[in-house]
Amino acid sequence: MGERRIALVAVDSQWRDPKGTFYSFSYGIEKLQAAIRSAPDLQDVEVQLLDLRSNDPDEYFERIREFRPSLVGLSAYVWSLEVFAGLTAKLRAFDPELAIVAGGPAARRSVFDLAPHHALRDRLDAVIPGEGEQTIRDLVRLHQEPDWLTRVPGLMLPTRGLWRNTAVAERPDIESYPSPYQLGIAPREKTGYVETFRGCPIHCAFCQWGDQKSDRVHSARYLAEHLRGLKNSDAQNVFFLDAAFNLSPRAFRALVAAEAEVGVLRDMVVHGHLYPTHLQEEHLAFFEHCGQVQASVGIQSFDEAVLERLGRPFDIQRFQSVLKQMKGRLDVDIELIFGLPGDNPASFRRTFETALELGSSVKVFKCLVLPDALIERSSELNIDFDPNTFALMSAEGWTREELDREWAWLYSRAEQARDPILNDDWVGFVINPSEGASAKQVPSVSTQGGFDSKVVAHLRSTIGSGVSGWDLRGVRSEGAGLMFDLRGPDGDVVLAVERLVEGQRFFVSKETLAYSHRGHVGEVGSRGLRQVIEAVHGTALRVLGAGVLGAGC
Repeated sequence: MGERRIALVAVDSQWRDPKGTFYSFSYGIEKLQAAIRSAPDLQDVEVQLLDLRSNDPDEYFERIREFRPSLVGLSAYVWSLEVFAGLTAKLRAFDPELAIVAGGPAARRSVFDLAPHHALRDRLDAVIPGEGEQTIRDLVRLHQEPDWLTRVPGLMLPTRGLWRNTAVAERPDIESYPSPYQLGIAPREKTGYVETFRGCPIHCAFCQWGDQKSDRVHSARYLAEHLRGLKNSDAQNVFFLDAAFNLSPRAFRALVAAEAEVGVLRDMVVHGHLYPTHLQEEHLAFFEHCGQVQASVGIQSFDEAVLERLGRPFDIQRFQSVLKQMKGRLDVDIELIFGLPGDNPASFRRTFETALELGSSVKVFKCLVLPDALIERSSELNIDFDPNTFALMSAEGWTREELDREWAWLYSRAEQARDPILNDDWVGFVINPSEGASAKQVPSVSTQGGFDSKVVAHLRSTIGSGVSGWDLRGVRSEGAGLMFDLRGPDGDVVLAVERLVEGQRFFVSKETLAYSHRGHVGEVGSRGLRQVIEAVHGTALRVLGAGVLGAGC
């Protein structure tokens, strides 16, 4: 048996966060690395983790080729399938015998059997359709054996569309696998992640939680150790991966006990979801302990008939009562899904108007047809969707023309609202934040020197959606110039711009302005930074040319 060299590969989601408080990484692939590194018999294994903010298969391939792995594991999401198709083509040409497996939310037969994804399917040795901690350990142990494809439980073998299953894998005991924070290997200065229980007791047809039971809960001891590691990682804020803070009473009690011991969340911005009709006073008291809570409530629709058809129980009277209880104590971000099968334009508009009456802010997401969810019910609900983007194109209650027309109407409403967030696939805006909750808000985008917040929001959206791997964190004046605080693929970068002076050194000059930067920028980052300069130049030219901060875009 040769050296065991494992490449774990993910594509960062490049989430366009309008508040500048979400610094993502792929937690699932980090959990798999932790599962390998914590196994006593796998201490000799070398692991390379690639979690890049790039859609270029060549960039991944070159890194993997230099590492020369014996096994490649792909963390598949809907946004990474095209990247992995290009990557696996190169890997198979480079080493036809290389073991390649895929896991993650999009690693499903229902996805790989779609025509656009056949090529990727046919280059995979195996798919992990379930939880991966134990399976990845088994794969690392056995993948160099000639009969490994039949010996590892919990695999699906695609064999060019003639699918076969290996032995059924036992559900992992989630307490048995340490988190990357407990091992001290999680990325630093990123958004932190917390999982207190796994699964969901509610089985909505549009949600990938599917039929996963929610009976596995982390102990207070486990969570306290995790929170200590989170604190040591200098996490910028915390995102809870649970289906909702309050859907497992046992898990919530363990979290409260762990936080009482460690005390890290009191200084954090905490993101997560609430299930409104289960909200109790103990939950509100805990949220008031945290530095700030950004709580989302996934209502999806206020049409009870629509939700019942999709398996989502909901009591609107109870919800309205709960909102009154939360008034002044917690801002609620109401999330809706636009284009739900069984809904229709008139019903959606009623839902939207109700959300404006009840919430502090609202986000509306276009419906995606996902595996373990609507893909499996596409025939029943007359769903037509784009197999590349998984965007719903028509369904029961919606024609293509109605979807286009109503989205244009919704986009227009969002444009006219306070602090609008405008994207091709989702929009959001502030409705009426409560005074008590807003008082604890942490500034998310630096605007020193009077720089107009709408200009910052516009630039952040332009950079976030148009320049892979780059985010704008703030804009400030300094002397006679401007400073753009950025986060790039290799860390924080400050882009300085001032009027061009003969003889001065600069990174890029453009018209009458000179751009320089502080912070590490590699070859790939350099190309991205030039794109950032193109994005900000018009605004910088107007501001510095006029000598007035806050000039409009």
